[in-house]
Amino acid sequence: MPHDEQQHEDARRLADGVWWLGGCLRATAASGPVHYHVSTYLVVGETHAVLIDSGDPAHEAAVLRGVAEVLGERQLDYVLPTHPEIPHAGNIPALVAAYPGLRIVGDVRDYHLYWPHLADRLEPLAPGDVLDIGGRSIEVHAAHIRDLHNTLWAFDTGSRMLFVSDGFAFIHEFDEGLDDDEPIHREGQCRLTSRELGDAVTVEAAAYGAGRSLYWTRFVDVSAAFEVIERLLDERDVRLIGPAHGAVIDDVAQGLRVALGAHRKVFGESSGLMAPLKEGVGRGA
Repeated sequence: MPHDEQQHEDARRLADGVWWLGGCLRATAASGPVHYHVSTYLVVGETHAVLIDSGDPAHEAAVLRGVAEVLGERQLDYVLPTHPEIPHAGNIPALVAAYPGLRIVGDVRDYHLYWPHLADRLEPLAPGDVLDIGGRSIEVHAAHIRDLHNTLWAFDTGSRMLFVSDGFAFIHEFDEGLDDDEPIHREGQCRLTSRELGDAVTVEAAAYGAGRSLYWTRFVDVSAAFEVIERLLDERDVRLIGPAHGAVIDDVAQGLRVALGAHRKVFGESSGLMAPLKEGVGRGA
């Protein structure tokens, strides 16, 4: 992990050309204030730069500052929202205003319904497509754990980082008294990776988040999907995993064990009325 002097106020450098942006939303639990991540990731190639997810409008100013801190006079060329929900696509209008040449790429089949005035900026990408950004590429992959049907994952060939949207919500705190469905953490932990959190990462905490934020996992055995995910991690030699909600995973083996254990725990404690799906599970699948 890069040294502290390589960081910016609103962006943490994770690897050469990859920055962790976004912010956290705050809630109050019985044990005190807690946060949950709404992350976005900036990948900078030799010729182009792409933002994976746009972040929540609550963090509009921080996202714009972070992008500007990293890019300086360079332009942001692409934003790849993993799916059309506010935490993933909500800052698109602000980004377009700041970067007039910005292109919106991904499974954008219904984005013209949200922003008709941006229809000419939409460029569809599908699993198997590759976005060349100079010296490295962004590969588009199917989302094997997803919320909406048109969710995508992405992989940066330069850093070997996999961006997994709502997958791998690497929670490391939970509070049974909190009426919220997001993976939470304590103040001061917002930019810590899974290794830096150490023993705070548990299957129990991850299961709390998975069963509430991805409610369908109570009824679907995702073991087969995780076999596909494990093959993807091996084939692409993934070194980092970037969830939208949860700490960045820099111990991939641990992240896989905890995520699979969490989903198995959620399914095992529910009725399990639905049959297992073999690949790419989620609502609308």
